[in-house]
This record gives sequence, C-alpha cells and structure tokens, in this order.
Amino acid sequence: MKAVKVKDSTERSNASKVGTWISVGVVGLAILLTYFLLFGIYMDRV
Repeated sequence: MKAVKVKDSTERSNASKVGTWISVGVVGLAILLTYFLLFGIYMDRV
C-alpha cells in the first residue's frame, strides 16, 4: 500500500516538474519575443 502511494507521488512530482519547465519556457519565450519586438521598434525609430 505504501509503495503504491510513493509511486503515485513520484509520478505526480515528475509530471509537475515537466509542466513547470514547460511553463517557464513559454513565459521566457514570451518575454524574449516582447523584448526583441520593442528593441526592433526602438531601433527602427533611431
């Protein structure tokens, strides 16, 4: 019984880590795209 619970929590932990890294990647990509977009607009004016 305990082994099953440990296995479940481990699987959930791994899935949670993958979801966290995907979220971090998406947010980071959005920040970089916004930065390059604003930098491009600024350089276009200058």
